[in-house]
Amino acid sequence: MNFEELRLQRLIQGIFVRNYVDTQKLDIQVIGHSVYVEGEFRVFEYHPSQKKEDLLERDLGVRRNIMHIEQQIRCMGEVTYLELKFNNWERRGSQWVAKHGG
Repeated sequence: MNFEELRLQRLIQGIFVRNYVDTQKLDIQVIGHSVYVEGEFRVFEYHPSQKKEDLLERDLGVRRNIMHIEQQIRCMGEVTYLELKFNNWERRGSQWVAKHGG
């Protein structure tokens, strides 16, 4: 990994951190201008969306969080390709859907 890739990786990690995502459960790889993120998408308990009692409301908050992060990364001029693969969330069309109990 060269200096530019490392710098880009740290910027992307910062986006996840600012959105209360546990980056310990994610593997963020940068190859050239392509970004690959794999692992478990977990929002820290102290984030307001995680305090919701209703599971649907909580999922909606996390879904908005994923979409917001995705948008922030795609808006970076240096990123030409982004792949997000989460163990506990999957993309269906343009939406993110939680994989509960599986």
